[in-house]
Amino acid sequence: MKTSLKTAFVTAAILAGSAGAASAQDANWYVRGDLGGAFQGEVDGTPKAKADSGWAGAIGGGREFGNGLRAEGELLYLKGDLKGAAGGELKTLGGFANLYYDFNRGGQFQPFVGGGVGFAQVKANSRLVDGDDTGFAYQAKAGVAYKINDKWTGEVAYRYVGVTDVSLGSGASKLSGDFNSQAVTVGVRYKIGG
Repeated sequence: MKTSLKTAFVTAAILAGSAGAASAQDANWYVRGDLGGAFQGEVDGTPKAKADSGWAGAIGGGREFGNGLRAEGELLYLKGDLKGAAGGELKTLGGFANLYYDFNRGGQFQPFVGGGVGFAQVKANSRLVDGDDTGFAYQAKAGVAYKINDKWTGEVAYRYVGVTDVSLGSGASKLSGDFNSQAVTVGVRYKIGG
């Protein structure tokens, strides 16, 4: 699974790097970054482990196709403090290939929906559980973008993230199940070229 995670990161990096290699005449390529809060993170299994609200960050790069569709590669990081006497942290690092649809392309406010698939590593650090595992990851996103000018676009977005079938730690305190979390982020996109 570690090889799969590395492959996902390399794929996301290639997609993001392709934006930088785009022709100066092609203004459809972009890079972007987001920061915000993560909440309701948990490993939903036996036993169940929940995390307090934490933070989320993402970087990505992609291309608009002129018909409302956008495709991109993205790296996502989520972090929250584990609830309970054991304390510790629950962290997730994932690479995704995303597809979006932008509404109201001619307007200043542009709602969007999207989703992505990839791989993510979930890691628990506490007095009871210390381990990590990698699994298939997916996400669903929705938000509103605001076109600042021809180059810059701001956005506010909600996302739901899931990672299937992770197993953290060993012995009696082992956590096994599906990881899921939600996040709200604020970010910017910058068009390259043009």
